[in-house]
Amino acid sequence: MGSYLIRRILRTVLVMLGISLVVFVFVRSIPGDPAVALLGERATPESAAALREQLGLNKPWFFNPQNPLDAQYPKYIAALVQGDLGQGIQSNIPVVNELKVRFPATAELSLWAMLFALVVGMPAGILAALRRNSIWDNLATTISLVGVSMPVFWLGLLLSYFFAVKLGWLPPSARLGNETDLQPLTGLYVLDGLLRGQPAASWDAVRHLILPAIALGSIPLAIVARITRSSLLDVLGQDYVRTARAKGLAGNRVVIKHALRNALLPVVTVIGLQAGALLGGAVLTETIFSWPGLGSWIYDAISLRDYPIIQGGVIFAALIVSVVNLLVDLSYATLDPRIQYR
Repeated sequence: MGSYLIRRILRTVLVMLGISLVVFVFVRSIPGDPAVALLGERATPESAAALREQLGLNKPWFFNPQNPLDAQYPKYIAALVQGDLGQGIQSNIPVVNELKVRFPATAELSLWAMLFALVVGMPAGILAALRRNSIWDNLATTISLVGVSMPVFWLGLLLSYFFAVKLGWLPPSARLGNETDLQPLTGLYVLDGLLRGQPAASWDAVRHLILPAIALGSIPLAIVARITRSSLLDVLGQDYVRTARAKGLAGNRVVIKHALRNALLPVVTVIGLQAGALLGGAVLTETIFSWPGLGSWIYDAISLRDYPIIQGGVIFAALIVSVVNLLVDLSYATLDPRIQYR
């Protein structure tokens, strides 16, 4: 286990280095000058040149013949190693400080979206497997196909229009209503309301979470349902399951104790992979529902050519995905004792 962890950590470091390089080149390939975007109507060739020099954008990207380390990428990596992601060009606020505020919002939304996907998707997949070729199986399959096919932004707009605008049942945007006064502790508003002894604030946070969580969790739900069905059908056909049934064990016990646990391995893998998809889908979902998280933050930064925010946000998201996938890999041994790490 120890050697496996070391290898995975080293591999993660290399992956993060590669991502930093790709993001660095990508953001500087976006058309437009951040100095001009920052200055706006006041931009003149002289003022834009002075601002580029102040921000270090006039230096070579990778190599400076006079001073090899006095280039943008080497200086960026040196700062990154020290945990310094730079400052936003527009706000002059350290990116790390912005992450502390923005990430809890995205984390809470992603957790509720995944909870929605699991609570609905896994029972649907199990029911479809146990009632194969029945109306329940066909219904679960149809819903899964629709869930995978429908774009997140389109579903978000539909949900917002019908349940927020047309019916007025749920709020259309933000994390809390204007009348709710909550001092955050963790940044997870549902939990903060409980910790503060304000159940009304927690309920208000839940109401604001429902629509964006459904929109963001629709694709993971469909995938979880399909994988659960496929994996459980495969396990139910194994010899040890047939043997357990031949011994007279109750059907529910065979499914829950013998079949479902082994069928969970592919589902857990999908959950890990969907962590990245949730962060990617959060860009659209947060923009539609005015959710103040990482997605909308990075989207605005791209529009403003704010290099430090784009780089810091993408690298942080990539690190979260790497950590989640490592935890998923480690969970395999708990689900199946036959798996060993070397």
